[in-house]
Amino acid sequence: MIRFIFRLIKKPLLILLLIVAVMFLFKRMNMFKGLFATKPLEIDETPLVIKEIKNISELNTATLYQEIVVDSIAPAKFPFATKREIVLILKGKVTAGIDLRSIRDEDVFVKEDSVRVTLPQSVIREVIINPTGVETFYEFGRWTNEEITRLKLSGKNKLLASAVKSNLLGKADAKARVVMETFLRAAGFKQINVRYR
Repeated sequence: MIRFIFRLIKKPLLILLLIVAVMFLFKRMNMFKGLFATKPLEIDETPLVIKEIKNISELNTATLYQEIVVDSIAPAKFPFATKREIVLILKGKVTAGIDLRSIRDEDVFVKEDSVRVTLPQSVIREVIINPTGVETFYEFGRWTNEEITRLKLSGKNKLLASAVKSNLLGKADAKARVVMETFLRAAGFKQINVRYR
């Protein structure tokens, strides 16, 4: 029950922490800008905005947690023996997000209190099946470590296919847009346009 509650609050808690960290960064940046407020200098903010965005580096905005069942039936290794069977339950996760380090100078345009940012599309960042998340549901016969490893790899592929089917990349794009808009609004921009390449 505690694990279930932790799963429910983990994602919103991570997003909230990211937003607080972003707001903290931009509060510090606004103090830095205040040093130049009395001077009649015009500073191009685009490089500064690019630098601050790149400092975030990776923005993982969507995660799929799922249990996958994989099974295999193989002939027996010895004559006159019955076939071998195995069923594994794998607990894994797929994380999607964007790499903010790939933002180019032409992807950010700043004019007064307006900013336009073009983000790269979300990609699958990682597919993980923890060794502690592997449970043998049924096993008959002897299975080698190589056979078990191949079975886990097929489970990883099933997990990835499930993430694609559930539109994890689309969800990651939508959340990344919201996070980036919040980040830029906290930086003091009024007109914000976030789009994708």
